[in-house]
Amino acid sequence: MTPDEELLDTIEEIRRERFPNLSPSLVKAIVAVEQEFPDNRPEAFRRISDAIDEQLNHKGEA
Repeated sequence: MTPDEELLDTIEEIRRERFPNLSPSLVKAIVAVEQEFPDNRPEAFRRISDAIDEQLNHKGEA
């Protein structure tokens, strides 16, 4: 298991235990953005905001 996989597994375990209503795909998307843009905070913020907006829009459709 790679360090990235271990990190995702740990985060997923915490999400399941403490925040079961939070979408696993949203958490995974946020982690991916953070890994992709560690030195570009404005771009990371924009992409995370987009991911949250997309998640909220899909919830409204259900």
